[in-house]
Amino acid sequence: MLPEQIFKAYDIRGVVDTALSEDVVERIGRVLGSEALEHDQTSIIVGRDGRLSGPRLVDALARGVMATGCDVIDIGQAPTPVIYFAGFHLETQSAVAVTGSHNPPEYNGLKIVIAGETLA
Repeated sequence: MLPEQIFKAYDIRGVVDTALSEDVVERIGRVLGSEALEHDQTSIIVGRDGRLSGPRLVDALARGVMATGCDVIDIGQAPTPVIYFAGFHLETQSAVAVTGSHNPPEYNGLKIVIAGETLA
C-alpha cells in the first residue's frame, strides 16, 4: 500500500523518508511506466529541482519506470516547465518533475504528465 496522504489534487508530495521514501517512489515509477506503455509511450522524461533528496528519488523513480520496460531520459536539474517542455521537444509526451515546489525543504514530490495529459 502507498501512503494515502501523499496523493494531492495535482501532484504527489510528502516528507522525504517518511511518507515519500525511495521504495514508495520506485513503486510509483512502476505504475507510471505501465501507464505510459498503455498509452503507447515508450519513454518518460525525468528531471528534478535542487533539493538534496532529488537525485536519489530520481534514481528510485527511474528504477521503477525501467522495470516496466519503459525507458527513462534523465535531463537532470531543471525547472518544472523545462521538464514538461523536454517531454514535448524530445517527443516522449510524458514527463515527471521531481520537485518539492513551494513546500519546506523536508518535502519533495512528483508532478506528472503521461501522453500529454497531466495526472490529477
